[in-house]
Amino acid sequence: MLTLEGCRARQQRLIEQLQKLGLDGAVITHREHVYYFTNFRCHYNHSAAAFIEAGGRVILAGAKPAKEAVAAAESITYPAQKFSTMPMEQATLCAEALRLAVPTGLRLGADLEGPAAIARVAGSAAADLTPVLLRLRKRKDPDEVAALKRSIAVSEAMYAYAKDLIRPGLDELDFYAGIRGAAISAAGSDPERFGNDFCSGAGGGLPRRRPMQAGELYVLDAGPSVDGYHADNCRTFAVDRQGTPVQHAACKSISEALGFAEGLIRPGLSCREHFEQVKAYLSPAGHSGLCHHLGHGIGLQAHEAPQLNPEYDAVFEVGDGFTMEPGLYSKELNAGIRLEQNYYLGAHGLDVLTKFPLALVVHPDFPAKTFK
Repeated sequence: MLTLEGCRARQQRLIEQLQKLGLDGAVITHREHVYYFTNFRCHYNHSAAAFIEAGGRVILAGAKPAKEAVAAAESITYPAQKFSTMPMEQATLCAEALRLAVPTGLRLGADLEGPAAIARVAGSAAADLTPVLLRLRKRKDPDEVAALKRSIAVSEAMYAYAKDLIRPGLDELDFYAGIRGAAISAAGSDPERFGNDFCSGAGGGLPRRRPMQAGELYVLDAGPSVDGYHADNCRTFAVDRQGTPVQHAACKSISEALGFAEGLIRPGLSCREHFEQVKAYLSPAGHSGLCHHLGHGIGLQAHEAPQLNPEYDAVFEVGDGFTMEPGLYSKELNAGIRLEQNYYLGAHGLDVLTKFPLALVVHPDFPAKTFK
């Protein structure tokens, strides 16, 4: 991480330039610039922004409070997720949170490289096409589906690595290094993104320097990005390669819930209504049920439309590429099971793009790659 002393020195040099230009402050939005001035490095799925006043006050806006010390007098957050799904308009939500904290009537500068290029070519009266572009992105073309499949193939190579090597006593962080290597080898390049969850004995999270324990479940939520398109699917493995009757029963319930959910999907169906039906179907299994979204779109971002989430107003349409990821969580399960599939809703119906088995214990001869 950067030092607070270094960040404040950089802020002061910027302030000196602001004063020379007769500006009251600067709005900083580029991820690397926010880090440069404040020591806050946001997750690549989210946006961050900072207001640096010519008088020295700094306001930081981010998806979550900073874990490390930051060079800012005030830190505010914006709603970067609703019931586990990330809105696509991260930059807009972040900017709105910062706008409410910044005084009005100021003369401000900003790191406007992108907007400046737009103004140069299209003029200052150019219309904001963001809503149009997000709408267009919902319908995936064949080349986009092919890109999704390439990313999914990499995720399945990660699962093949996991089912061959997972065992009690294996260090989570060392195992994660191996999974990353398997993803890089399968992709033929170094993907920026690998996924979300790499924990044993927990519902999810980043890998830790700790050995896996017999009886635990390892949740591997793999989400590699290949050719700019994100896969996002999840498997859960029994660390001891056996699993308990309760764990296997829960896994069976989730698998059946996925089959039930697949049978409901059709163009025009409300994603909110779909969520409620699947939640009711899974409820008799006990444990926690659907304590987060059922799924979300995938594409150029990890979370896109449609949002299978009661907090959003989305509808299934032909051309949608999306996930479904029901899970069950409890101490009895040590600590939970989540299974996530990727889908494409074409004119002919629903395609299941992920082929790797859903079982807690996978046959050792199951191949690493299931389609090209």
